[in-house]
Amino acid sequence: MRMLNRFGDGGLLAVTLTVVAMTGCGQPGDIETRSDTETVSEVETLSAAKPTQVPATLTADKPGPPATRLITGDWPMWGGTLERNMVNASTGVDLGFQPPLDGQEGKNLLWVKSLGSQTYGNPIVAGGKVFVGTNNGGEYRPKYKGDLGVLLAFSEAGDFLWQLSREKLPQGRVNDWPEQGICSTPAVEGDRMWVVTNRAELMCLDTEGFRDGENDGPITDEVDAEKEDADIIWNLDMIEELGVFPHNLATSSPLVLGDLVFLLTSNGVDEAHLDLPSPRAPSFLAVNKKTGEVVWEDNTPFDAILHGQWGSPSVGVVNGKPQVYFPGGDGWLYAFDPEKMGTDEDALIWKFDLNPKDSKWELGGRGTRNAIIATPVFIDNSVLLAVGQDPEHGEGVGHLYRVDATKTGDITKDGAIWHYGGSDADGSVTGKKGGEIFRRTLSTVAVDDGLVYAADLSGFVHCIDFESGKRIWQQDLMAAVWGSTMVLDGHVLIGNEDGVLTIYKAGREPEVVSELQFNSSIYSTPTVANGVLYVTDRSKLYAFKL
Repeated sequence: MRMLNRFGDGGLLAVTLTVVAMTGCGQPGDIETRSDTETVSEVETLSAAKPTQVPATLTADKPGPPATRLITGDWPMWGGTLERNMVNASTGVDLGFQPPLDGQEGKNLLWVKSLGSQTYGNPIVAGGKVFVGTNNGGEYRPKYKGDLGVLLAFSEAGDFLWQLSREKLPQGRVNDWPEQGICSTPAVEGDRMWVVTNRAELMCLDTEGFRDGENDGPITDEVDAEKEDADIIWNLDMIEELGVFPHNLATSSPLVLGDLVFLLTSNGVDEAHLDLPSPRAPSFLAVNKKTGEVVWEDNTPFDAILHGQWGSPSVGVVNGKPQVYFPGGDGWLYAFDPEKMGTDEDALIWKFDLNPKDSKWELGGRGTRNAIIATPVFIDNSVLLAVGQDPEHGEGVGHLYRVDATKTGDITKDGAIWHYGGSDADGSVTGKKGGEIFRRTLSTVAVDDGLVYAADLSGFVHCIDFESGKRIWQQDLMAAVWGSTMVLDGHVLIGNEDGVLTIYKAGREPEVVSELQFNSSIYSTPTVANGVLYVTDRSKLYAFKL
């Protein structure tokens, strides 16, 4: 079977995906018993299928036995799992942390590290290390000067380990926007990492860097090969080898399924936003994770790409068969069969247009048609995804869909389980005739306990019924949102451009638990791993004990 050859684990694939989906994290963790004196003892190792059996945490005013605390393990990729649902299964955690401000020490703060001057990448945690993309403003390697794309590696104790340093592309902002650094969130499996650089390279790295005293190949002639540099295993230069023309920046966060790495290339329009320099270059890729060889490529949007392609793929299993979801630069969502990739068979399973048919694309965000920046989320044989544009294009009407993943072909007419967004003609949703129900977004949704939590660029957080698509509540954060909602232990966490991390109580009634001011804008999404919450603002990485 091709699946066995291509995916390595073959028949274990569906089981692996099911287990990961249930945990809401990449690795199983431990159940701990917490007493009133905060003495913690490990009572058993949690199997990945047990989160729903964890008892609820007891409140302080109810006498009874010690509460059960569930600590999940690593968070090794964007979204934690292949489905990309922004939910972490940890329970019984302490959300009473405080960031350090005005010389204060903060509360439950383990450590804080400087990053670059701008940080858009999301931290991931794997194998005792924390990885995050940023720019060179942190100057951890003083010998490397100026504007660079940087990936930093720290120990979970906060010690700097090594840095990947990539020069800016000579074409300038049309392909590699100044000071943005590396925006891709890496994926880690074992001692290997895959990340997309600012130079539109898909790189495989050794998570140990050169600190293990080895130079792993096939690449062994790295220019940067000191102890605090990255050990590059292989490098796929998508500009040189595939003819890709990334618009502004290559940003896709790869995922690994079996022996394949999936990603978008960020192929896009020219600086004038009028022509597509490389319409035949691929938009979607499947690459051998061990060798960097391109196994499959697809340029489906072709000359219909609207702007750039900054989204990331996800995976779901429908009727025992895996599907890979790519958000296209034309505003369509595409589902492909990974078993057919690299064969003579058509891998496309279905496609869905996330924009109304009467929508039109206009330069500078003036039109009603939108591209896609968010990541598809798979749950219960369906995919949730919303449209958006470059934040510089401003606010505008947006759309969020739940799409039936069991169908085939062009399912635009009959594939929507529900649609949330557009204009409120009669005012029944917003209380205002013609009001905007949902707006353009960069954010990926979180689905938990029958509710969908979605943020839009305008700074509104929406709670939506998963089954019906009806609004439950909407809250205004009073500042733009670039990151995504994260559900943790009955709470919803979301940061904004004013640097405020808001924590809501999850549920059908909006309740703000806390509003925590950080030093600068939060453009990323919080990460939870091994009992620690990681938050990045514009220039710092914070680690809080939960």
